[in-house]
Amino acid sequence: MMYWIGVLLASIGATLILSALALVSALVGVLVNASIVLVSGPMIDRLLAMRGRAIVRR
Repeated sequence: MMYWIGVLLASIGATLILSALALVSALVGVLVNASIVLVSGPMIDRLLAMRGRAIVRR
């Protein structure tokens, strides 16, 4: 009986560790994407402004 309780607790622990790993990986991915967007924001704004002026000139 104690063996199966140990197996159950081990499987619960492994599931929690894998879930935490997936959560941390997702959070790191979100942070990296957000930092890329924040850094490249001014460049994208300039590109859109240049396109807007090119359309108005026609």
